[in-house]
Amino acid sequence: RPQIRMKDKQCLTTFVDVNGIEAWTLWDSGSTTTGIMPMLAQIANVEVSKLIDSHTLQLGTIGSKSQVKYGTTTDLKIKGHKYTTYLDVANFNCYDMIIGTLFMHKHGVKLDFNKLTVTVDGE
Repeated sequence: RPQIRMKDKQCLTTFVDVNGIEAWTLWDSGSTTTGIMPMLAQIANVEVSKLIDSHTLQLGTIGSKSQVKYGTTTDLKIKGHKYTTYLDVANFNCYDMIIGTLFMHKHGVKLDFNKLTVTVDGE
């Protein structure tokens, strides 16, 4: 396996405001899920609801999956703009939230790996 420099492994992450709490967020172009950690939902006083039908959160490897049983719709503040967004409630490794492709398509998100920036709705 070739040696990979640390800077070439860097993911695009930002802080996203959830009810006044800064959430360390991964912008994941390989995920259709947008979600929040249960602990962050609790700390940010986000009301979660049990889903009528749970669904599987399938990760990129075979056998790596979990059940999503809770969800919420809440406001996210990104660069001063408010986005009302549905979030799955799930345990993610290393991040408070993950923003996936559904949000990215809806809001014209551009991920720039050269400048390490995330642009939402042109800003």
